Amino acid sequence: MKAIATLLMWLIYMAGLFFMGDFLDLGAWVILLAVVLMLPLIMANMAMWNVFHGHKETDATENISSLEKRKRDRLDAILRDLSDEQLAALKSRLSEPDFEDKVLVMIGDDGELVHGNN
Repeated sequence: MKAIATLLMWLIYMAGLFFMGDFLDLGAWVILLAVVLMLPLIMANMAMWNVFHGHKETDATENISSLEKRKRDRLDAILRDLSDEQLAALKSRLSEPDFEDKVLVMIGDDGELVHGNN
């Protein structure tokens, strides 16, 4: 969408120069007019393409941290819904030394059941 807007802006700029130079009979002064009108157009294009804001290299890390935050929030919601007895049972089960060996079925990150090899 930005590319189309940029193209339209430059086409309007060129058409405006052509018609103003011809209509006002500026002659060589049309070059000065072109430079003067080009500067705000370049600034508008740079602002539209986010040149002034620097590179967004942190987008990937922001997405990952957002995903991790959603996972933590879901886990917190699940833990809040557990009764005291369920919490005690979960705590004792997780504190068992061979807990990972006993797990036969787990839920993966995508919500699918993952069957263990045991």
